[in-house]
Amino acid sequence: MVPGFLALGCSTLMMPVPPGPITRLARIAGVGVLAAGIIPASQPRCPQPVIDPEATITDSGHGVASVAAFAAWTALPYLAAAHAGPPWYRGLNRFLRLTTTAGFVGAAATTQLDSSVKGLVQRGFLASVFTWYAATAVRCADRAR
Repeated sequence: MVPGFLALGCSTLMMPVPPGPITRLARIAGVGVLAAGIIPASQPRCPQPVIDPEATITDSGHGVASVAAFAAWTALPYLAAAHAGPPWYRGLNRFLRLTTTAGFVGAAATTQLDSSVKGLVQRGFLASVFTWYAATAVRCADRAR
């Protein structure tokens, strides 16, 4: 997974995005993803610091970096929906505000579950995030023409 984290973090830092606060927030997400990749969890199940006696200092670092990236990803559709852009982009971001927020809350609520539900909720959240990436890439490509 580390190469995936590093690739996503680097691509987020280099991706053209609408200027202003969206750019700054996307860069925060990119740095968070890079940090989560560089500071890996000690186990695939990501032990939770304070709660799990098996958690290590790297689990704490991975957790902080991941939460920062998740929070930035959740906020991006809010900014993009309010930002000037084509109606389709703003409308999609209004929808993504709901799905990313629900995914963020769901991921937080299932963090301590020891079941596949945790992974499913996280992947649902990431589906919304990657939809934002795809829509933003299309919007920026259209704008560049």
